[in-house]
Amino acid sequence: MMDCIVAVERAVAATADAELAREVARLSDLYTTGRGALAREQASASFLAAKCEYFLASDAPKVGLALDECARREASFARLAGLDVVRITDLGAGVGATSTGCLAWLAAARARDGATRRMRIELHAVELGEPAARAFERSVAAAAAHAGFDLALKIEARDFRNFLIPPSDLVLCQTALNEMLVDATYGRDTVAMVRRWAESAPLLVIEPALKTTTRALMALRDAILAPGGVSVIAPCLHQKPCPMLARGGDWCHEARRIAPTPRVAAIDRIVGRRDGRALFAFLATIPGSKMDLAEGSDGDTPTAVGRTVPLRIVTDPLGSRGKTERLVCRGDGELRMMRLLDRETRAGNVLFADAERGALLRVDPLPENDRISPEATVENAFLTNST
Repeated sequence: MMDCIVAVERAVAATADAELAREVARLSDLYTTGRGALAREQASASFLAAKCEYFLASDAPKVGLALDECARREASFARLAGLDVVRITDLGAGVGATSTGCLAWLAAARARDGATRRMRIELHAVELGEPAARAFERSVAAAAAHAGFDLALKIEARDFRNFLIPPSDLVLCQTALNEMLVDATYGRDTVAMVRRWAESAPLLVIEPALKTTTRALMALRDAILAPGGVSVIAPCLHQKPCPMLARGGDWCHEARRIAPTPRVAAIDRIVGRRDGRALFAFLATIPGSKMDLAEGSDGDTPTAVGRTVPLRIVTDPLGSRGKTERLVCRGDGELRMMRLLDRETRAGNVLFADAERGALLRVDPLPENDRISPEATVENAFLTNST
């Protein structure tokens, strides 16, 4: 996947590292503490340079990480790499990070599957800013050329809030919804808009891993699921209301280690701000109703004590003397604080302490008191997609 993103990185490189690093540092500060000023920046040459030459390559891999999980868990996503023609709608497309990440993921998935037939990408992008739309065309064309895809591209310079989704196999939206937040919440019009997207096609939304933006996305998830007829695929393991929303200090986001591209690594060394992890929050849905994973398909309900149930690690390890504690969101919709005592850590259960935030695990047997025993087995939950 990364070779395609590196190819785009090389195609758009034009700014000296020191100059680019200064702008990246400035924009990073705005993204975390001054988001209201971003709208005034978007037509400036320095802003576009930072977006094209740094943020594109650092944001694109997040799309592949999310799609990898979605494809493991749902056939609507898994089937994409096997199609001859893939219709993609990219909303708030920016300079092309999201579409580039998607094309890179498709190319990698097809390579793993040994696919030889040439794929056609019909990509409909919506981006209000004309300078960003021009940059989008250049970066996505480079990604498609490297992947060997035939690209049919349509770009509309318009506001996606009034956009009617065309027939699509996948709808994407990355770091655009948060611009609609009002007092850290989404209004009814935004909820209704995203609900329409979710009803039309498989949908992937990615947002920054900040408390405000992530908790807003969690609340948006509940709002679009409530009427029924739409199902969440990831990151959640269930269709029930988000249990983390009841805890004001929690927010569900990913922290995945991934090797940066050469240019991103060079800028990171100058700026000195990153910890080597891709940080993001995401929501993936499909039209229609889907059973909770914990309910099973054969009448088995692995939620009772002593049975296995999939769970997601939703915090980094919480430092406590003599033990590792981590908050987990289970496939039965329960949020629990599980712990592993240092003296009871074994080769079979150490994954609980070592797993990345966002990892999907199984604990067998599931303990009644949330204390993982020395005899327990903790392993990756390799969830299979629907057929």
